[in-house]
Amino acid sequence: MTVKPSVQPSGGASLAWLSYFVPGLGQLLVGQTLYGVQFLAAAALVWAIAFPVLQGGSWDGRVLALIAIAALHLGAGITAAADHRRRQGAEFTYAAQQTYKRWSVIVASAVVLFIAGLLVRWIVTLPSWNEVQRNFLFLLIGRFRSEQFADEIWRLWGFGALVLGGGAAFLMTQLKAKFAWVPLVLGVVIGVVMLFPTISPQVNIGGLALSLILAILGIVGAIPLGLLFGVGRTNTLPVMRGLSTIYVELFRSLPFITVIFWFFIFVPYVLGEGTQFWAVVAALALFTGAYVAEIVRAGIQALPTGQAEAARALGLSGTQTMLQVILPQAVRNMIPPLVGQFISLFKDTSLVSIIGLIELAGAGRITANRVVTATFEIYLTVALLYFIFAYLLSLLARRLEAPAGAR
Repeated sequence: MTVKPSVQPSGGASLAWLSYFVPGLGQLLVGQTLYGVQFLAAAALVWAIAFPVLQGGSWDGRVLALIAIAALHLGAGITAAADHRRRQGAEFTYAAQQTYKRWSVIVASAVVLFIAGLLVRWIVTLPSWNEVQRNFLFLLIGRFRSEQFADEIWRLWGFGALVLGGGAAFLMTQLKAKFAWVPLVLGVVIGVVMLFPTISPQVNIGGLALSLILAILGIVGAIPLGLLFGVGRTNTLPVMRGLSTIYVELFRSLPFITVIFWFFIFVPYVLGEGTQFWAVVAALALFTGAYVAEIVRAGIQALPTGQAEAARALGLSGTQTMLQVILPQAVRNMIPPLVGQFISLFKDTSLVSIIGLIELAGAGRITANRVVTATFEIYLTVALLYFIFAYLLSLLARRLEAPAGAR
């Protein structure tokens, strides 16, 4: 008996071409409801934005609008035709999926380029960027820009010493050179000597520079606290494990703003006036240390238990096992969440302005209150500065996380 091959009706094919004119309509008619709704929503968004641009926008805006519209309609039509051929076999189904993936990327890129182009053009043409330029130095270093500190401005090169020392140490580590820690130590020592007078006995620096100083000091304090209490959470001694748990759960259950207020009031009351800055640093370190401790605990417990058992079988003590076997392996797993926590710490420094420290967010608020015609431009600049440094930190983490052969 001969089996006749099934022939697909041509009605679906005659309907799929409708997506060239109304994106998504052809998909709906050939039974691809999800794809159809996606293209219809994209068409509604694009046309709502593109129509007024085509009527009275600039020439570059019209070009971007036409590119987005062309990509949308072509992608919808080609995808609808491919979707109709899905029923002809697995090969056609796979081809339709690849077509949808390819054109969805093209359409999304064109739409994002169109909207981003309009947004960038609108931002660039705002009238008060000259006010941002006039106050930009205040956003970077606060009142340290005044003539009162003209003789001390050279101390800002301390940031350069920190960057050069850290960069040289990182490069030497990649090259597997000995004594890679030497440039790091030198950079830290020189940076501390140069920058310390700007924050003690009185905080004279502000803006982005103060945010960076607070973040660096907070990280330096949080890492040893996190390691200590993170390891303590995995300790077999009930006392050590209990104390670590109390510390972690206490600070993780409190809002950071409450911790700042508590330390700002309590520490000067105990240690006297002039300790407000270090109270804020302690609050940052203790608060972040609790989260770092959980990251350390999770990194340790993610390793197979056989690692510790093998080390103990070789005669290593508990401390040697932790320092020489467990932690070196766990560090790589800790890098992504640690960087995320440190980025969060950098952004959390914006809360210290409520107690009078004029860091980046505080400098932006003061400038915006003084120059009311440039409020949007000033806060946009502040947001971009936060983004730049947070993104650089994430790039560094990605580099550290990559396998040695891929660096």
